[in-house]
Parts: sequence; C-alpha cells; structure tokens
Amino acid sequence: MRVWVLVLAMAAAAMAQRDAFTGIFQGDKVTLELKGAAGTYSGTLTVQGQSFPISATAEGGSARGTFEAAGARYPFTLAPYGNGMKLTSQGMDFLLIRKIEAAPPPPPPQEVLAPRPAAEETPVPAGAVTASGAPRLTAPRRPIGTPAPAPAAADQIPAPAGAVAPNAPAQSAPPASPSIVGYWRNATGYAKFNPDGTGTVDGQNGRYEIHGDQLTMIGAQGQLTVTYAVRGDQLTLSTAAGSIALNRAKEETGAGSIHMELVGKWCWVSQVYANNGGARQSNRCITLEGNGRYTYFGLTDSYNPYGGATSQSGDQGTWTATDTTLTTRSASGRVTTYQLEKRNHPKNVRDPMIVLNGEPFVTFYNKPPW
Repeated sequence: MRVWVLVLAMAAAAMAQRDAFTGIFQGDKVTLELKGAAGTYSGTLTVQGQSFPISATAEGGSARGTFEAAGARYPFTLAPYGNGMKLTSQGMDFLLIRKIEAAPPPPPPQEVLAPRPAAEETPVPAGAVTASGAPRLTAPRRPIGTPAPAPAAADQIPAPAGAVAPNAPAQSAPPASPSIVGYWRNATGYAKFNPDGTGTVDGQNGRYEIHGDQLTMIGAQGQLTVTYAVRGDQLTLSTAAGSIALNRAKEETGAGSIHMELVGKWCWVSQVYANNGGARQSNRCITLEGNGRYTYFGLTDSYNPYGGATSQSGDQGTWTATDTTLTTRSASGRVTTYQLEKRNHPKNVRDPMIVLNGEPFVTFYNKPPW
C-alpha cells in the first residue's frame, strides 16, 4: 500500500477509536463545530462568517443532519475523511480538517537551592581562649584520610566573565535532533521533505509543518497530522492505529534502476460498441521481468456489419524505473520515458495498476494492492 494511502487509512482507524463527529472541523471559509455523544449531535456551521444552528444523527459510518438558514432547513451528510470530514450539501462537497489543539507548554523547571555547608573550623588545643579571654570552641576532628568538604559558594572567588575554571570538564553541545529532510522510500511508496517546508508524497506535491514530534502534511487531498520519529536512516510515521517505516535513500536521477515491485504483467483493455452493431476491442500488455527485460504485445480487433479487421504490434528490450518514471529501451534503438504513477483500480480496489502517461495498466496476475 502506498505511503499516503496507508497513512490515511491509519488516521481513519485512529479516528474510529474516538467519536469521529465531535470537535471543530475547518475548511475553506467553512467551520463545523459539533458536540454530543451516542450518535446525536448539535452545533454550528459557519460559512463566510455567518453561523447557522445544526443537528445531526450518526448512521453507520456517516451522519445525516440539517442546518437552518433564513427560516428554512437544508439537509447535509458527513463522512469521515482522513483526519477530518467531508460535508456534502446541495450537491457540493467541502473537505474539513479536524482542528488539533496545541498542547500546553511544560511548566518551567523549579530551581532547588542546596543548603550551604558550614565553614570548617580549625581545631585548637583544649582550654585555649580567644584574645578577649572567652573560651574558644573546637570543631570535631575529621578522621585521617577523609577529604575536606568543598568550600561554600560564598567562599569562592568569582571568576571574570567568560573565564574557564582550571581542569573544568568541557561542556558538550546537546545533540542535534535527527532531520526529516531528505528522500525516503519503502517497497510501495516514497516521500521527499525539502528544507524549505515543501515536499512530495507518492507524487503528490504539498508542504509540511513540524511541531515537536508531530508532522502535519498539507496537500490537495487535505491535511493530515501524524507522529514521526527519525532513528538513524529510518523514518517512522505513526497513528494510534499503527505505523509504517521508510528508509533514507538517495534520490534516483536519470533512468533509475530495476524496481522489483513493478515486476509482472500489466494490461490495458478497451471495449467500444457502436449502435450499428459494430465494436472495437483493444488490449495492450507489457511484461516487466526482474532481470531488466520487457516484452510488449498489442492487439486490436474491430468489426461492423460489413466486415472486420485485426491488427497487432509487439516490442521487446530493457527497462528501468524511478519512483515517477518508467524508461524502456527497445531492441530497435528507440528509448521512451513514461510518467509513472501507482494506483489501485477504482472499482476493484485490491487490483494494483501502473499508470503510464495517464493510461492505466492493471495487473494481469494476482498482486497485493499498493
């Protein structure tokens, strides 16, 4: 499963562990605030600064309700989406992201003052007196071999500003936090985080923000916040429902290398039927082998009431790929680079596809979804 899709699935599962419909959800000039429990909710819907009372009732994994405006009531539906909601009303969809309250800062550390040790007195012979004639008290003797206590802070001579005490251990700087900046991938997807706050996840461009150990990714599909950790060359993205790991990698340039997750047979199929009884059926298949070889075969069969025709084509050569491109080198000498995307079939969601220059090729054999 691809990185973005898996993180969305984990976020949805985490949301299922709490009441998905309570909270504050924000979108483009739209804010939804819901309170309640046990499937019954009420609150306000604010659109371009105007607030309207709403009520909703949960129905399975979604909710239905109405809001009141100018004396009339309008229906809407709510469906969980990532770490937010999709609100649908009057034929329009609004993607709303759950507002996450910032955690309060930790209290400042309390300064603890150590008790000042009593100054050590020099012992004098018993019966000695002071200059005034008063008896002089003697301090208890310290056993031989016992080190003397350190002098009190008040008895030390202050050093000039910036001076370093002799034999003082060097102060080491705190270790720098591991950086998320870089290129990360696993067998099914990749992520790239740039120093300027922009990034790419599975080919989708966006930006990101970091607050403590919270990573917020913002893109065309919405906003998602997860917990992240960098340990050595491994990046872990986590929600309450699970985690995924990506390894730091060198971003591939040029034609790339053999990506084993692409190995297999992939086919594009099209069927068109005409009103006069004619039809046209086309299929094209490319087989990518683990040794870097490929074969291609295409067949088109068309007919009508007056006859039919069949045409076919084929090719072979070598192939390489990056996370976003597939390059073929034909035995005829032709080199072609395709824009590559990994998607799952929109209906048969467990069937993975590779999309080459916008054309979907579905797996011919049984393969796990991206």
